[in-house]
Amino acid sequence: MDEQRIEQPKSTAWKPTAHDLTMDDGHQLRVWERTTTDDPDEAVLFVHGMTYGGVSMFDPPLTEEFGWLRYAAAQGQATFAPDMRGYGDTELPREYKQPPEVNTPPLSFEREALDLLAVTQWLRKERGFDRIHYVGLSGGTWRGRAVYTLGEPDYATVTLAGGSFDTLEVGADPEGPAYLSQARDEFITRWNAEVPEDADTDDWIGGDEFTATAVQAAVWKAIFNTNQAIDDSPETIIAPLVRQEQTYHPAHIDDPTLVVRGSSDGIISREGALQLYDAVGATDHQKGYVEIAGGTHFIFLERKRREFFDAVRHFQTRH
Repeated sequence: MDEQRIEQPKSTAWKPTAHDLTMDDGHQLRVWERTTTDDPDEAVLFVHGMTYGGVSMFDPPLTEEFGWLRYAAAQGQATFAPDMRGYGDTELPREYKQPPEVNTPPLSFEREALDLLAVTQWLRKERGFDRIHYVGLSGGTWRGRAVYTLGEPDYATVTLAGGSFDTLEVGADPEGPAYLSQARDEFITRWNAEVPEDADTDDWIGGDEFTATAVQAAVWKAIFNTNQAIDDSPETIIAPLVRQEQTYHPAHIDDPTLVVRGSSDGIISREGALQLYDAVGATDHQKGYVEIAGGTHFIFLERKRREFFDAVRHFQTRH
């Protein structure tokens, strides 16, 4: 696996350091890094969900302190967030250069797991990290299950944030289309719909620091300013579809594991999150379940984000 350093264009100077890694089939994978300590002892591999890439979810351009990558880097950890195939600034699959109905979905959890195992190997062999934490967000929790089914990553800890087991149907129709699309207003509507009806949206999302509009504008900027943008459809992105070719059972995850959920998550039910916790293969004294009151599926971008981050960091320091 090769790495090529790239120079960031001025228009995207707000993005973290970029690494381009070449996978075993020649596909180029973009991995973002934000590290502030000269000689960090451990790394965190942040894996995004099913629609949006790494920077938008973990390091959107709002303030110097905003975002999970910045928080973890401030704790002395080296942070890495790959854009999976079809997402962010990673090389697009060739099928995405054609209308969606022309091809079947080219992406699969198995291929993504192989890519993540390759990134993990790069962190160990090229970057010298023996201790690596895995943080899977939403669809990243399913990717983590595939990683443990197909390999032995030996992570120091595993965080499954916004994931469930046996309550959601996952995986694209193998007959097509290759991908979907999502407009900016759909993104905003989806997020706001999870805020309780009697709550103020600005307060719920932005708290005392920001308006909801400011947060969502920064996140959308990071989503849209990537290879996912559809050129002839302003403010519209490719929404990748991923095939699930086999069942990736959480029992394969046998390293210390934290399952964490926002209490108002409209996608992941408490039942599903608890079933994920029960199904994880780690022993009982190496498992944890945390539910943060007052957060949606996007809690890591909302007013309760620091409480969310602290819970994950506390688990990591215990193991």
